[in-house]
Amino acid sequence: MKTNAMKKRAIFTVLLVLLVMIVSCTTPLRPRDYSRVFERAFAQLNIAEPTLRQVQQPLVMAHYMPWFQRYGFHWTQGGARFDPTHVFPDGRANLATHYYPLTGNYCTADPLVLEYHLALMKMAGIDGVLFDWYGITDGIDYRHIHESTIAMIELIRHRGMQYAIVYEDQSIRHLMDFGVIPRNTGLTVARETFEWMEENWFNDGHYVQVDGRPLVLCFGPQHFFQASEWDYIWSNLQARPFFVDLDARTAFADAAMPWSPMHLSGGGRLSISDLTTYLNNFYNGQQHRPFLVGTVFPGFHDIYAQAGRVSYGYLTYADGLTLQFTWEAAMRARSNVIQIQTWNDHGEGTVIEPTIERGYRSLEFFQDRRREFEPNFPFTHMDLRAPIELYRIMIDPETTDERRAQVTAIYDLIFAGDAVGFRQAMQDANIHFDMEVRPILFTPTEGPGPVVQIFDPDGRRNLALGRPAVASSHIDIHASPRATDGDISSYWEAMAGQWPSTLRVELAEQSNIDTIVIRLNPHRMWSRRVQHIEVRTGNDGQNWTTAVAETGFIFDPVENGNTVVIPLSANARFVQLVFTGNSGATGGQVAEIEIYGN
Repeated sequence: MKTNAMKKRAIFTVLLVLLVMIVSCTTPLRPRDYSRVFERAFAQLNIAEPTLRQVQQPLVMAHYMPWFQRYGFHWTQGGARFDPTHVFPDGRANLATHYYPLTGNYCTADPLVLEYHLALMKMAGIDGVLFDWYGITDGIDYRHIHESTIAMIELIRHRGMQYAIVYEDQSIRHLMDFGVIPRNTGLTVARETFEWMEENWFNDGHYVQVDGRPLVLCFGPQHFFQASEWDYIWSNLQARPFFVDLDARTAFADAAMPWSPMHLSGGGRLSISDLTTYLNNFYNGQQHRPFLVGTVFPGFHDIYAQAGRVSYGYLTYADGLTLQFTWEAAMRARSNVIQIQTWNDHGEGTVIEPTIERGYRSLEFFQDRRREFEPNFPFTHMDLRAPIELYRIMIDPETTDERRAQVTAIYDLIFAGDAVGFRQAMQDANIHFDMEVRPILFTPTEGPGPVVQIFDPDGRRNLALGRPAVASSHIDIHASPRATDGDISSYWEAMAGQWPSTLRVELAEQSNIDTIVIRLNPHRMWSRRVQHIEVRTGNDGQNWTTAVAETGFIFDPVENGNTVVIPLSANARFVQLVFTGNSGATGGQVAEIEIYGN
């Protein structure tokens, strides 16, 4: 019996050891472990001294996303879980981000927001902005992105900072896929876009130049892969752009830039070891090139999975060590320009703008780096807390014109680099700031969130649920099966401007249909709209009978929970909705179609 007991204890001990090993391999690193991991990573960072670059102080530029609208897609990521119009009891709006900006949700066309952002950059020692830009064509949300970019460039010129463009050539493919431009016009549209840039931006004294050529970064290429295509796009320009591609994808680019290598994560955690290998390989591959754009980032923590999409993975912030590590790599490589990824990509969680969760730590880091180059750099960590107070005053509808003039004068001192004068002006205006992180919070929303209205409380079966749905077209991921998947947060949307657009559902069998319910997301961000819809029925999917003539149906989150109930009488296996207009979008939209009958 003693032997059996000893055997049992031995087995238990082995199992316990195995369990500890498994847990140690799968448990996320605790904060105190990061220093050990990065100590090894710094030791393994092996970047050769470049042969043609002797840069001592790089130009530091923030990659900026000008795509935010106060209640737009980028604060929701298209999911029903997030609703900027809903404010939680703690005063935070329900935003699609892991890192809540101190301003709350904002619009990047708002001059008050842009002044606040630029003032923070100035105080942090950041030289300017790299705009993530999609061109001049009015389609998808590109018009808003373009208008926001123009608004900030005007302010950059006024405040004496610098800028350049990160061109998203994939925008051309999206414009074609969404039906905004014909498929045979992509090169022409891109050429016209660059001609517009030359006329309006490239010759501007604030636009970054390299050897007399305008600096253009490309997040790709992802659509135009041939040198001959870019030759055509630039054929009418006076100066060929100094072209920087992503990860040295092409043989014809003048230089290259790295990015957070989330493709190495497999949708999970990106290890620091894999990050180190990527940085070594990329920067050593640029050793003999005369120009380099380095990229630094604080981590990667996207919100996509929570919004019902696919996550790209996770890279730890590691209490700021990831930012330090990527900076060190870019500096060892003697980068001419250091690109900060990013100022405000809240979808991917690479933000450095001040947030409730991280405060001003990233900006303090860049300020400290600037002071290493310029020991007399005038701004301090505490100074970074001032712009949010200026912004708070400017957005207050009760603020007087005299008070606004005071704030504008203080901004003037900040952009002039007069730190002493700025601090005195803050004191004279009785505007208090200290080392605390003070977000702007909102009045909580009264009552519960939106409720999806139930058409049939008796529980009659929805004949369309899970059934095949076919549409005339769709944009992006918003394909027809999403209209019958039972998920109100997903939706079908037709290509822009392709009227009429159709959505067809095939039932399991021929049925007596008495009601059709059409739903959109009930959140208030899906604001009131009128969709013009004809309802047709049939039994073979080709020949149709009009069951309900074209009607302007009102979808309103307040009046009807964005739900339209359509009574009819038909015996059919197929139901088709024909859309001829939508006051709230450029194509027909359905989150769920429900069909009831016997």
